[in-house]
Amino acid sequence: MGEPEDESKKSKDIDQERQKTLEELKALRQRRMESSAKPPQTPSAAPRPSGGTATDTPKPFEPAASDVRDDDNEIARLRATRMQHEAYQDILRLRKQADQHEHEAAKYMTKAKSFEHKAQRAVTRAVQNRKRAETCRERMTDVKSSISELEKEMKSAAVEDTGVSPEKIKLKIAKLEKKNALLEQKAKKYEARASLLNEKAALYKAKAASNMEQSKLHEAEARNYTTRADKLENISS
Repeated sequence: MGEPEDESKKSKDIDQERQKTLEELKALRQRRMESSAKPPQTPSAAPRPSGGTATDTPKPFEPAASDVRDDDNEIARLRATRMQHEAYQDILRLRKQADQHEHEAAKYMTKAKSFEHKAQRAVTRAVQNRKRAETCRERMTDVKSSISELEKEMKSAAVEDTGVSPEKIKLKIAKLEKKNALLEQKAKKYEARASLLNEKAALYKAKAASNMEQSKLHEAEARNYTTRADKLENISS
C-alpha cells in the first residue's frame, strides 16, 4: 500500500521541479530580452563641429562577455536538471512496469499451484476408487467360487440322496449371483469415477502448465524492465 503512494509523491515532486525549471527558463529569457531591448545610455551632448551635417548613429547594445557566460551556464544547469528529472521519471516508469509484471507473475504462479493441487487430489481420489473396484472384483471371485461349490453340491444331490434339497441349493446360488451382480455394479461405478477423476486431473495439469508459462513470461518481462531501469540509472547517475 505504501509503494504506490511513494511513487505518486515522487511523480508530484518531479512535476514541481520541472515546472520550477520552466519558470526559471522563462524568467531568464525575459531578462535577456529586457537587457537586449534596453536603450543605450548616451553621453552628454558634445558640441557638434560647425559646418557638419552628418548625424551620429548610436551604437547597438552589446551585453558584457561575463553576462553572456553566466546566462549560458545557467541555461546549461537548468537543462541538465531537466534531463536528470526526466531520466528519473523514466526510471520510475520502468520500475513500475516491472512491479506490475512481477505481480502478474505471482498471480499466475498461485493459479498454477492451485491447479496442481487439484490435479494431485483428483489423482489420489482416482487411485482410491481403483482400489475399491479391485476389492469388489476380489469379492466377486470369492462369490464365484462359492457358486461353483454349490453347483457341485447340487449335482451330487441329484445323483445321490444326500438329504439336501436341490431347490434350496438353487436359491442359495441365485442369492450369490445377485450379490455378484451388485459387486460388479459397484466395481464398474468405482472404475467410472476413477476414469472421470483422471480426466479432471489431466485438465487441471494442462491449466497448471498454461498458468506456469504465463508466470514465466511475466517474470522475464519484469527482469527486462528492471535491467533497463538499472542501466538508465547508472547512466544518469
